Formats: sequence, C-alpha cells, structure tokens
Amino acid sequence: MEYFEIEGGRPLNGIVKISGAKNATFPILSAALLIDGKTRIKKVPGVIDVINFINILKGLGVKIEENKGEITIDATGNIKSKIDHKKNHNLRGTQTLLGALMGRNKEAILPSLGGCNIGARPIDLHLKGLKELGTTISWKGGYLRAKAKKLIGSSIYLDFPSVGATENLIIAATKADGTTILENTAREPEIENLIDFLNKAGANIQTKRPGVIYIKGVKKLHPIDFTLIPDRIEAATYLIMGAITRGDITIKDVRTQDFEPVIMKLKEMGAEIETNNNEVHLFADGRFKSVNIKTLPFPGFPTDAQPQIMSLMSVSKGTSIITETIFENRFRAAEGLQKMGASIRIEHDTAIVTGTERLNSANVTATDLRGGAALITAALAAKGTSKILDISHVDRGYEKIEEKIKKLGGHIERKNDNI
Repeated sequence: MEYFEIEGGRPLNGIVKISGAKNATFPILSAALLIDGKTRIKKVPGVIDVINFINILKGLGVKIEENKGEITIDATGNIKSKIDHKKNHNLRGTQTLLGALMGRNKEAILPSLGGCNIGARPIDLHLKGLKELGTTISWKGGYLRAKAKKLIGSSIYLDFPSVGATENLIIAATKADGTTILENTAREPEIENLIDFLNKAGANIQTKRPGVIYIKGVKKLHPIDFTLIPDRIEAATYLIMGAITRGDITIKDVRTQDFEPVIMKLKEMGAEIETNNNEVHLFADGRFKSVNIKTLPFPGFPTDAQPQIMSLMSVSKGTSIITETIFENRFRAAEGLQKMGASIRIEHDTAIVTGTERLNSANVTATDLRGGAALITAALAAKGTSKILDISHVDRGYEKIEEKIKKLGGHIERKNDNI
C-alpha cells in the first residue's frame, strides 16, 4: 500500500496550475456516446477515476485515443448497453452512463454505484426522471436495468437539486422526442459545462432562469473539439494548503466564480487574496480567525472543500462551526485530524472546531477523497513528519498532487515501504 510521507512546517510558495475538472469529465465523456464521429476533449485530468472510466468506455466498444491530457472519443458503430459488474461496481462516475446509454440505445444495464463512503447517494431522482421520459426500471442480479421503446419529452421536478440526476436527465432528454423541462436542477459549473458541450455538438438546451432547463430533443449530434473547465475543488484545496502553511501562492488556469464561496471564507479568516482573470494569488501571515460555514448546493459553500477547510480551522484562533447539509459522513477526516492534535467535536450534522496553536505529526489514514486531501493539508502545516496511508483515495481526484506540492516547496514523498 502506497503512502505519503510529509515533513510539515514549510510555507508553500510559487505557482500551481489547476487541472481539468474531474467532475465535469464523467458527464461529458458520457454525453459523447450520443455523437457519431470523433470528438476531441481537452484538459482531461489523469486521475484514477477518469482512467478507470475510460476503460469502462473501451469495454463498451467506444474507440478512444489518449494523448497528454487530450482524448479523442469515437462512439461510431455498436456500443454495448451493459457495464460489467465485477470490475466496475465501485466507480461513481458510471452513473452518467445511465442517461447516455438510454439516449443512445434506449437500454442501460448498470451495476450498483460506488464512490467514496461519505453517506447515502440514492439514485431515486435519476430513476424518477427517466420514468417520466418513458423508461421502465427493474433490478435483477445486482444490476439496474432500464429500457424504453423511445424517450418522450416531459416536465420533471427534482425534489432535490441533485447534480447526478440533472446530468443524467439532460443527456437522456437531448435525444428524446419533444421538449423536456427540468425544474429545481443543480446549478454547479459542471452542469453548465455539460450543457455547453452538448449545445456545441448540436443540442438545443436553454437555461431561461436559474434551476430551470429546457431541452428540445434532436435527432443527431455532430463531433466537436471541447475543453473541460478547471477543477474548482482542486483550486480550493491548493488555496487552503497555501493558507494553512502561511504561504504565498498563485493558482492559475481557474475560473474564480466557480469557487467564490471558498475565496470569500478565506478572506474572512484573514488571508490576503487577489483575483485577476484566470488566476488567484493568496498570501497568508499569522494565524487565521474562526468562521462558520454551512455546505450547500452551488452557489453555496461546496461540501467537497469542507474537510480541507476543517484542517485550517484546526489551527485558527477561536471556535469555528461547520454545518454539513449534503453528506452525513463528510466528517470522517476529523478522526485523523484529532490524532494530529486538532480539537473537533462532532454532533450529528455539526462539527465544532476549536483552534490550537499547531498540529503535530502522526500516521493517519485517508478514508475518502476529500478527507485524504484534508489530512495532507494538515500534515503540510504540522510539526514533524507525518504519514498519510491509503492514498489511493486521493489519487482518484488529484492529478500529480505530490509533484505540484513539491514545486511549491512542500516536502512530500510517495512511498510503498512496509510501515
């Protein structure tokens, strides 16, 4: 098992370039199944989840060429409707193939969905919406089976602005007969990126007001060249790393509007931040002040940045309060932080974090993707040398994280020796 060995206490200084958004990659690669011909996707992050997802597409019969962050995807010809259960039951991104396969083949057979163990991630809203489009749903042998003679446009209201359900229904409705109206949809930047991709390929999708999407079905989409948006959570993570180490860093290739709540909270805590076009500069000097945050769907504070900012709160003055409204198990990083000397008390959906002067090194285990990033963040500021175990979680969502940290002056090494 690989682990990171981190010598903390060194400020991060310099420039880091942000990769393409992992969470935009899955729906856009899925949507490319609706296109006959070669479509080129640029700025594809080389993270484990994306690599595994590409292998799933190849297993379905999709032709894919890879070249330094660019993928050419060709879904011409016969594409299978069934995803193998044994190999791919634990990759969360497979969910967006549900809408894509329904839009293309009018049939989809998928295994149970996986991903991080951060709480319940039901797909009832996905299924409810697909049923409204004319799909019949059944479960058999550990597989979800969806089938329709044809998809018919409908008016669909989501009880919660689910990102995955919104993506699936946009993709499926793009090839439905008639017009679909989706209400109370997710508004994340990754949704906007998906709509932009489909419209450039010939879809007819409009957002006339926030949370309401109109999709007029089309018969055919055409190949395009397209660039993914920057990863807003990676950007937020490096900003927080710069803050906790009292560093001076610039993150480039970003869209600041996509993670503005994180920027504003860091300013509130005492960071000096300047934004300019597609970059953000952060300078931190001295201890930070406590703040309260509440995670919410976009444009609120992102749940995916919550564990990382908990690390910063652990060394800030006073007591901070986090209210987690998205995932009930999003506080799993707290145990590792406590082992490093953080004072954190969990009460249901609330974390009460009382800042301490400094964290100490420890051997801790990443239990999920963002929790692993939070432990790395804490270790960079801690006194002494820490080991972060089970870093496969981190590799799922951060491209070349140790290389980027090293370029900023952090002391981090990937090792696989016996501990």
